[in-house]
Amino acid sequence: MAAKGSHHVPHPPRFPVEVWQNIFELATEVPYTLVPGLYEESDCIRNQHSALEAALATKRSLVLVCKQWQHMTMCYLYRIALIRTGLNLLALDHTLQNYAAGNGSFVGTRSPGHWTQRLDITLDLSDESKCEELDRCVKRLADVIGSLPKLEIVSFAIPASVVIMPFRVLDALRCSANSLRILDWSGRHFLPQVHQLEELLRDLPYLRVLHCHQLVWANGIIPSSILSSLTTLAVEDLVERVGHPGEGDLREACVSLREFILYGGRTTPQEFLIHYGKYLMVVKWYSTFSDCFGEALDLLNEYCPNLDRFTFRRHSLFSRCLPPMKTWSFPRISYLGAKLDVLDFRGLLQFLAHLMNTVPTLRVFQLICPRVVEELLEGCPRASALKDLNEIPFRVEDDRGNLLSDRLLRSHSTSGGTIRNHSGKW
Repeated sequence: MAAKGSHHVPHPPRFPVEVWQNIFELATEVPYTLVPGLYEESDCIRNQHSALEAALATKRSLVLVCKQWQHMTMCYLYRIALIRTGLNLLALDHTLQNYAAGNGSFVGTRSPGHWTQRLDITLDLSDESKCEELDRCVKRLADVIGSLPKLEIVSFAIPASVVIMPFRVLDALRCSANSLRILDWSGRHFLPQVHQLEELLRDLPYLRVLHCHQLVWANGIIPSSILSSLTTLAVEDLVERVGHPGEGDLREACVSLREFILYGGRTTPQEFLIHYGKYLMVVKWYSTFSDCFGEALDLLNEYCPNLDRFTFRRHSLFSRCLPPMKTWSFPRISYLGAKLDVLDFRGLLQFLAHLMNTVPTLRVFQLICPRVVEELLEGCPRASALKDLNEIPFRVEDDRGNLLSDRLLRSHSTSGGTIRNHSGKW
């Protein structure tokens, strides 16, 4: 609805609007935070809040420059909405209600809710002093979500709360049913009941990425109505419940699933991999239970014949809890990512040698953790390290996707030319 407020749309600036838009985009963009970029980095959605808050501060500064800039930057200000406190929720709800009533900031402009593509909710519902009375807070949250009809990404990261996701909030998400692509419910709190989640997922026909704490199923099969569009599934635990209504056959099902992310769980999801492993091309195994790692590799080898990219998380490559490295049998993949807490250069070389002997298809090995990369480069001898990395037949990358050898060169003063690890970009 067009606003009927007293503020008219300001005249366009003399400088071309397209140029200003490009400047605003460069000043406020945070990579891999919107569709389609976030499809590739969906497991990092929870780690983006600090960068989004910094970008939001920049957007607010731009809006306050003048009326012309306020009008031009409104779409950037509301493109990503962050609800961290009760005051954030109240302000956003107030703005959306004003526009709905025709009392927005500018005449002839539609509600800024039509520009919102992503909504991140980190509201602390256990602290009533911050979000007023709980029922009113939940109602206001549902009203806000219902006023954002073009949401593509919704993330719930609500701190410890005994509140079960109210139906009115779930129903509000249906207002964005045709646009919603990524739904993040990977926290342990403010979760919907099992049947409510399944009903909601059936009403989201274009959902591509689902992160949830638990997914309940029966007979090892997830309803095909959920998996017909879903390409990425991230869970902490898969719960098989006796008597839960499930499906009995996958032969007629349309399965789009290509990526599976496991965050926890003391047992390996064998039944899931038996049914869906043949569809998977990407697996990210972030479970920290070391005694399951060898079993996980065996399952991937047996049930994931099309697997191309594998990322795993471990505290260390060498531990009493881990089986010897020589027993690790990685699938025939082209990319391997390692998210480690502790690593020295000698251990890295031993692991790379193992990969050279056992994974002939490997083209890229990447260290994911920035801190580990920094510590690794600080503690290794430069000359011998460059020589050893040059003998590796595949790319060895840092957390940014650059050659580790190039990063090593930049971290030390250099003189003369040096040999680099394979520079061919894959």
